[in-house]
Amino acid sequence: MRTPNTFKKGRGKGQFRRAKSGEVAYLEALYSSALAEAVNMKKMEKLKKKVDWKKEKKQKLVGKRKHAETMDVQDPAVLRQCLGPHCVNPNRPGSKYCSDDCGMNLAAVRIYEILPQRIQQWQNSPSVAEEHSKKMLENILREQQDVHTHLKYLEGQYHELEAIILRGKQQAICKDEESTKVIPERVQQIFCVSCGKSISMRVALRHMEHCFAKYECKASFGSLYPTCIEGATRLFCDVYDPTSERYCKRLQVLCPEHSKDPKVSSDEVCGCPLVHNVFEPTGNFCCLPKCLCIHHYCWEKLRRAEVDLERVRALYKLELLSEQEHKVRTSMRNRTGLLGLMLHQTIQHDPLTNDLRSREDN
Repeated sequence: MRTPNTFKKGRGKGQFRRAKSGEVAYLEALYSSALAEAVNMKKMEKLKKKVDWKKEKKQKLVGKRKHAETMDVQDPAVLRQCLGPHCVNPNRPGSKYCSDDCGMNLAAVRIYEILPQRIQQWQNSPSVAEEHSKKMLENILREQQDVHTHLKYLEGQYHELEAIILRGKQQAICKDEESTKVIPERVQQIFCVSCGKSISMRVALRHMEHCFAKYECKASFGSLYPTCIEGATRLFCDVYDPTSERYCKRLQVLCPEHSKDPKVSSDEVCGCPLVHNVFEPTGNFCCLPKCLCIHHYCWEKLRRAEVDLERVRALYKLELLSEQEHKVRTSMRNRTGLLGLMLHQTIQHDPLTNDLRSREDN
């Protein structure tokens, strides 16, 4: 008779126990998986019952609503009377009125009844916010008037500068040997503010101007729309760039990318107006040739840019003031509008007592 493998000779009790423990673990795993599957099936059944119950409830509500609407349409006795003034017709299904005109007529009657009282209350009780808005509006209008006056003054400066430039170009050339004498390179040296190189004083202004223009071309200042300012002349470059699809917004006289300085001829005079004590004009002009004058390089461009920059600042300030005026007027209009008066109300409990909000702080 053959014996099982677990009881064969050479096998001990420890091996038998290990085999038995492996079978138990396998049975436990099977039981836990079956239990988890049963729990999942039970949850799915509950969820399915819940979804079916919600669908049935929704269908019942929709059926009741449709049944009520059909009953209202079929039975005129169930319909209510329209709420419109002097209207005896039944209302429409799902509405309080028989037509849109009845609703508009009722709203007009309510406005005629309530609005005069609210207007009288608004006039009797002072509004501190309204007083503050009026003061702000007065200040804004005063500042706008000052900016307009300053703009007219700047426009006058613009035309005056053009006249001075024209007069300077009409001067006769005077060649002065002492003024055009070469300065020793080893004595007069200066560093460029843009690139930092050591350059001669004789060509310092020319080098700095070209160096600045080279670095300025690397940056872009553009907008999607061209500038349209009424009464303003020669402000922005406004050259369209098809690559970036933008309009250049540099000053026209300073744009190094779209405007180049004209070539200077040998018989062209400098024409820069001379001054005394830095700011006092003498009435005289520099009569040196423009190609040899090292003290007034590009003076026309810099003077024009100075005037144009002041005009741009004034226009920007005028735009900010216009936005502030729009905000103040909008708040005042909303405060005293039909909707504001109908929705809000100020109650003065004691008419003999002055309003504490209007009292000035000591």
